[in-house]
Amino acid sequence: MMNRYLQILGFIACISLTATVAGCGDFSSHPVSVSNEKAGKTITVTDSLGRNVTIPSKVQRAAITNAYNAELITAIGAADQIVGVDYYIYQDKEGFKYRFTEDNLIGTAQGGLNYEKIANMSPDVLILCENDHWQNAEEKLKPFGIPVVVCNAYYTGQVFDNVKLLGDIFDKKENAKEFVDYFSAQLNYIEQQLKDVSRKSIYFEYRTPGRTTIPGDYFYEMVNKAHGENIFREAKGTQIQIEDVVNKNPEYIVKVSEANVYSSYIPPTLDDMKRIKQDIVSRPGWDSTEAVQKDRILLLSHYVHGGASKLVGSMYIAKFLYPEQLPDLHPEAIFSKWVKDYEGLEYHAGHTYPAFTMEN
Repeated sequence: MMNRYLQILGFIACISLTATVAGCGDFSSHPVSVSNEKAGKTITVTDSLGRNVTIPSKVQRAAITNAYNAELITAIGAADQIVGVDYYIYQDKEGFKYRFTEDNLIGTAQGGLNYEKIANMSPDVLILCENDHWQNAEEKLKPFGIPVVVCNAYYTGQVFDNVKLLGDIFDKKENAKEFVDYFSAQLNYIEQQLKDVSRKSIYFEYRTPGRTTIPGDYFYEMVNKAHGENIFREAKGTQIQIEDVVNKNPEYIVKVSEANVYSSYIPPTLDDMKRIKQDIVSRPGWDSTEAVQKDRILLLSHYVHGGASKLVGSMYIAKFLYPEQLPDLHPEAIFSKWVKDYEGLEYHAGHTYPAFTMEN
C-alpha cells in the first residue's frame, strides 16, 4: 500500500492542479462552462459551485458519487470511464446493469468516502455533489494530484449546465448537446402551451408523510417546471404538519414512493401503489380536500421521478395536471426513451399510478 502511495506521489510531482473558489451565495446562479484555453494536456472547467478546476483534457478514469451523476454520465455515453462509485450507485445492481463490483466501491457519500482507496485507483478526477463534503475530498486528494469537481446533478434547474459540464469532462460534447436539445424541447413545449394557463395547486410529498419541497430544495424545480403551484412554497422547512395540507386544500397530490419501497429501476408492485394511495386518502381530514374528493392523486416511483435529473418527473406531473393543454406530450414514451436510449436498460411499465400509456 505504501509503495502505491509513493508511486502516486512521484507521479504527481509533474502535475499542476489549480482549483479556485469563485464567489459565494446561491450556487444555482453560477453558469457551468469550460475554458477554451488549454495548457498542454489539461483543460479548466467551471463546476456547479463556480469553481475553476484544472483536469486532464482526456478523462479516462473517474471516481464519482451520487446516482444522478452516474445516470447523466451514462446518458452521454461515458459509463465505461467510471472506475469508482459510492455505495448508493454500487447497490443499485439493476439500474446500472451490474456494472460495478466491490472493487469499484469507494465508500458512502456525504462524508464516508475511502480516500486511500480512491488514491490507489488513480482516477483522473473525482466528481461529487456539494453535500458530499467536497472540501474534505479536495484536501485529502490534493497530495495525490486528483482534482475534485462538484456536479450537483440532483438539482433540476441545473441539469442542462451539468450535462454540458460532464460532456466537456468526458469529451462527449456532441452526446451532451443531443441530450440538452431533446429534453429542452419537451420543457419548451410545456412552457409555451401553459404560458397563459393558471397554475394548479399541488401538495408534493417525498417518501415519508409531511416531507414536501420548498424553494432551494431538490424537488422544487421539478414541480415548478410542471407548472404546478406548490402549496408550501413559503414554508420554512421541508417537513410540514400533515394537517396543514387539509387547511391549504390542494387541487392535486403528487407523491414519490415511500420509505418502505425499495428505490430501484424495477417498479413497485401494483399492490404497493394501491397501499400508498390508501394511506394518503385515509389520513385524518384529507377526504375533505379537493385532490382526494376528485381522485387527483399521482404516485411516482422513486426511479421514474428522477429520470434525467427529475425532468421526466416534471413531464409526468405536467401531463397529469394539464392533459388537454399538452396533447403532444407523452411522458411514458419519454421515460421509455430515457431508459432504453440513454441508460441502456430494458423498459418496464408500472412506475406511475395511475398508469400512463405511450400515447397519453
